[in-house]
Amino acid sequence: MSTVCFLHSLDEPQNPFYSSSLVHLLVAHLGDTRALLCTVPDGIAVPLTETHHPDARSEIDRLMKTRTGAVTDSFGESRWAGTLANTRGFGAYHYKALGAFAEPAIRSHLLEGQKNTFVVVMSDGVTDMLSDQEICDLIRMEKDPRVAAKKVINFAESIGAQDNLTCVVVPLAGWGQATGEDTTKARREFRVENYSDRSHRQNRM
Repeated sequence: MSTVCFLHSLDEPQNPFYSSSLVHLLVAHLGDTRALLCTVPDGIAVPLTETHHPDARSEIDRLMKTRTGAVTDSFGESRWAGTLANTRGFGAYHYKALGAFAEPAIRSHLLEGQKNTFVVVMSDGVTDMLSDQEICDLIRMEKDPRVAAKKVINFAESIGAQDNLTCVVVPLAGWGQATGEDTTKARREFRVENYSDRSHRQNRM
């Protein structure tokens, strides 16, 4: 699955996108990867993509035309035709007649760079473990985008992530200016503490 973001400065004269006051953001998205935008000054997470699962609002009408159905697996996840977790993605050509295809959802956004601090793109290994706001809160207080991306990966691992983990943080003109309250701090600390306690108990058994 894949999410690709293209950023282009609309400033005159043109500046690098990461320091531009006006930026065109184009997002091409397939499957269960995810992109978020974080705002200034409150640090609120704004979804830029919707996961292409059988129960996604963007997919239901299209899929129902194929007269196929979804079932719920033992983990509580919807599976289209009893098999597919993602209804858009590469390699599912055998299911084309059932509505699965590799056409990306493309969305265009006009951003005022100084009102947004960053764009972050992640694999489902990250988003299966963390909420959108937890991800933004982990990133927005860091000075270096690379350190921020590693911080997200490390936190996901600290609470038991097993899947592949990918995170890319792209700074915008408002980088470092999100000063709102870290509303997920207590929840993150609770999750780490409880996972550590559980792991310690399991190791003693």
